[in-house]
Amino acid sequence: MKIIFSVIVWVTLITTGFGLDFHQQTLMETTDEGSTVRWANSLVGDAGSSSYITYNPGYSASQVLWHYSAASGLTGKNTSIGLNSTYVFAGSWYGGAKMFQGIGGSGTPEWEMSQPSVGANQYWKYWATSAVSSENSDIFYSLSSWEVWDDMNTPSNYNDDTLISVNFQVSKYNHSSATPQWTWDGTDYFIQGSVDEPGKVAVSDDGDYVAVTGIIENHLAVMVFGENSSTPLLVYQDSGLTSDARQLRITGDGSKVIFRKSAVLYRVDVATGNLEATYSLDASTDCFGVSSDGSVVAYGFTNAYIIQWNGSGYSSLYSFPVSGYYGGAAAVNDSNDLVYFGFYKNNYLSNRIYCYDISQNNIIWVYDYPTGSGGNQDIISWLDCSEDGRWLVAGSWGCQYGGGDEVEVFDCQNPTSPAFTINTPGSVFHVDISPDGGYISSTGKHVHANTMGSGIDLYFAETDALGIAEQPGYSLSNKPVISNLTGSNVSISFNLITTTRVKLDVYDVKGSRIATLIDQIMNPGNYEIERELSFPCGIYIYKFALDDFSSSGKLIVAQ
Repeated sequence: MKIIFSVIVWVTLITTGFGLDFHQQTLMETTDEGSTVRWANSLVGDAGSSSYITYNPGYSASQVLWHYSAASGLTGKNTSIGLNSTYVFAGSWYGGAKMFQGIGGSGTPEWEMSQPSVGANQYWKYWATSAVSSENSDIFYSLSSWEVWDDMNTPSNYNDDTLISVNFQVSKYNHSSATPQWTWDGTDYFIQGSVDEPGKVAVSDDGDYVAVTGIIENHLAVMVFGENSSTPLLVYQDSGLTSDARQLRITGDGSKVIFRKSAVLYRVDVATGNLEATYSLDASTDCFGVSSDGSVVAYGFTNAYIIQWNGSGYSSLYSFPVSGYYGGAAAVNDSNDLVYFGFYKNNYLSNRIYCYDISQNNIIWVYDYPTGSGGNQDIISWLDCSEDGRWLVAGSWGCQYGGGDEVEVFDCQNPTSPAFTINTPGSVFHVDISPDGGYISSTGKHVHANTMGSGIDLYFAETDALGIAEQPGYSLSNKPVISNLTGSNVSISFNLITTTRVKLDVYDVKGSRIATLIDQIMNPGNYEIERELSFPCGIYIYKFALDDFSSSGKLIVAQ
């Protein structure tokens, strides 16, 4: 028996049937007070049934593992990588959340949410979903909102239609079924007008807590649910605020909710519901990065700012001006020592990435995207970094002509140019990276954000396909070298720099652990360990973990 690392390129025929095709145009408006995203919508009639073939728009087969694409009908808005990168959960505008297999997948949905159900002479519109995944367990959550209208028995005349309900639901799932384990229904009580926009829902690392933002009785509300019940653990309300939070985060342990409303940061304790602190920000934007424990926050508009928790409130740590640019996104690593900023040029034709090292109190590298041209706006839409901060993925809208690609992945140890990029047909709205930095997912619109239209391009890619240099305590590669010996035996080779616990687990493609090949404390040195495989041929996922580092990947076991 032999065990093989493999990367597969899939070309998938995807057939989609839609009724009304809802097109959207997105524009960024910038003033002295900050940036605002504006939407224009258009219902263009019956789209019928169409078939689309995913294709390679300019990326290397060694990095993109699969690509899901549809040219119309729904618009990809958010994506989230689950436990050990085995699943990807994605939400959209005018479409339900979809579950995909990550490692070992083909880009075909495992399941997807059903359309909202309506009564006689009724129809739904403005259906939007957000989807989030736990990093450490088989737990997924979705937010859904839609309106139900009655056509008053005159289906050809929209002028006399009556609004029946404004619907909102929070649901919990595992990877295997579209049937929720529980659902909280906030219809006509909890209102959220932009459910599908990234930053409206956040989940703790273990999936035990999920936070959502919306409006109750015309003022801001934040709700927190526990994984075991649809009864909210927290309903936080502020009667002085008349709309929902612009960006919402929850700490990795689920103990704090941190959000920004306009140009103010709020920090709320989940257990007590107490507002622990506020902090005045420079402007109202989506540039808002929060570390896992909530102690470091990065934000900016015409300047970049970093603030730090001092035990009772936030205080300024560092700031610098960025002349001619506006803040688009920010990210902070789990150890609170690396901060990333994504800024877009004030003429919307180029972007810039900053990496700031808190321990050195200095900007350690800057990357400028190539300058594009044309009338379409290019902005940085989202940033996400690995737990250790080494790997960064940036999503952007892209220029009409030239400029940088819509997905760019950076290795902080080799930052002179992106490790790889993905040139998508349209614009990217959201990106996610696995905790170990091994995999990324991106989603967006099939045409440019500024263009009236719809469609989705969802990518799942392997960042370390090009090979990785030294990690803390671990050299040469973030993957062990596994090779065939004889029969069912395999050899596992790796090099340790420091004493650490080493654990190598193998999972099936459904995420269930089927074997532990190594689990022991080991001293520095070169190792070659033989193990006998007790499982049959097929596709598996491994997780290789040290005290301060982990990596996962795909294994193909063949006779």
